[in-house]
Amino acid sequence: MSKQFQIALVQGGPLQRRRVAAFTLVELLVVIGIIALLISILMPALSRAREQAKQVQCMSNMRQLAMAFRMYVDANKGKYPRPAANVLPEDWIYWSSGRNLDEGKIVPYLNGTHFRADAYRCPSDDAVTHASGYYYSYSVNELICHYQLQGPNLNLETINDSQIRDSSDKILIIDESVDTVDDGCWAWQSTFGSGRNVISNRHDKSKEAATTVDGGRGNAAFVDCHAAYIQRVDSFNQRYYDPLYQP
Repeated sequence: MSKQFQIALVQGGPLQRRRVAAFTLVELLVVIGIIALLISILMPALSRAREQAKQVQCMSNMRQLAMAFRMYVDANKGKYPRPAANVLPEDWIYWSSGRNLDEGKIVPYLNGTHFRADAYRCPSDDAVTHASGYYYSYSVNELICHYQLQGPNLNLETINDSQIRDSSDKILIIDESVDTVDDGCWAWQSTFGSGRNVISNRHDKSKEAATTVDGGRGNAAFVDCHAAYIQRVDSFNQRYYDPLYQP
């Protein structure tokens, strides 16, 4: 008998079956329960992180738009483009039916010669759900860009950049609520206090609330080209919406 075989017999032999460890049903259910609990804890955190990333991308879009506005103003003797509330040649975005989006006035300063829709949309905004036909997320301050009214003495010129006071405080562009955005113009003063034409709080709330003035935070870009995550209620403060206001 070989030495190796003798050792094998002493240790239990090659024919002796080893006991295989296994989970019992109760242990398996406990493990599954722990995994489910961890997922329920982690999912909200992951969802918030994902939304925060979209909020940052939205802010980046708005910063780029503000910079495009700045270049347009510098190239047009301090004048701003129109807010695309009516169909005018100077509109910042040619969104209306039948118009060529590539001809929007800030396109050359943003994307060269071609309109890129994702630069005009918040990544959290499902724009196809917009009832108005305006399938973009951002609108510009009417008090700066002035839509052109019809009739005598109502043709308001856009403001000159040199007239704006404290440009770092003055809102130029907002990410508007999906329930109120209907064109490229943010004309808050036409419905002041009614909860219309308001900054979107889609990044700050689990469900966007469009009808409250004081309703969380949203993205805005300012005349000096910086963007910030601001309280919705601040957009109804004259310090921020009125380009001529100076305390």
